[in-house]
Amino acid sequence: MQKTKADISWIDDDLLDALAWTESRHKNTPETAYNKTSGAAGKYQWLPAYYRDGKEIGFGVDTGPFDPYDEAEARKRTKQYLEGLQKYYPDWDPTEILMAYNWGHTNVRKFKDGTLNIEQYMAKSPWNEKKVSEAMNYPKKTIKFLMDMPWAENILTNELK
Repeated sequence: MQKTKADISWIDDDLLDALAWTESRHKNTPETAYNKTSGAAGKYQWLPAYYRDGKEIGFGVDTGPFDPYDEAEARKRTKQYLEGLQKYYPDWDPTEILMAYNWGHTNVRKFKDGTLNIEQYMAKSPWNEKKVSEAMNYPKKTIKFLMDMPWAENILTNELK
């Protein structure tokens, strides 16, 4: 059965800016946008398996290693990933796509279809517990920044702290 084409029009520059704010507060240097626990790097917090090792993420995202601090390249791949997720899961709403960006599409799919027991998943490690909490709040945080745009004036004046 072929899936219908999903509406990806909601994945625009404002959303990408809000997502970058949620991920890194628009910081983009190895000193300010690097997660020592996961190795995620750059404004969009790409994982090393993708930026360093060049692992294929799928969903129409360019493959091969890249510099996660190259803002244009990281933004392009982030947009490709979000659009690819929405096309692959046309019945998912934007909050579920944002959760998938943060937590992984497999986790969200299993959570949605009931094959992921959240309590058991969280009990496996403190990291899993943190990731579930973060994933559940991620869409709300991103959408809040998108709607309020409290950072827009700072971006224009380049005075981010």
